[in-house]
Amino acid sequence: METFTVQAVYEKGVLKPRRKLNLPEHSVVEIRIKRTPSSTGKTAFASLIGLWQDLPKKESAALEKALLKSRKRSASKVKKLGKSMK
Repeated sequence: METFTVQAVYEKGVLKPRRKLNLPEHSVVEIRIKRTPSSTGKTAFASLIGLWQDLPKKESAALEKALLKSRKRSASKVKKLGKSMK
């Protein structure tokens, strides 16, 4: 039996998944409720933790590569700014 985690929004008495579920129609599932940081008043950034844990490996790898590239660019800009302030 496959187990996965997905975020959902509770609206008008119904839990609505934030992404498409790969389940046949009328599937019976077990649900455990855990409020995410965004619903408990924590920062928007904190609500992103684990957001892509259920992505397929290919998409997850592409996202990690893009984040690494962005971090390197930011670090380079900070380094240049630091040098200009000396």
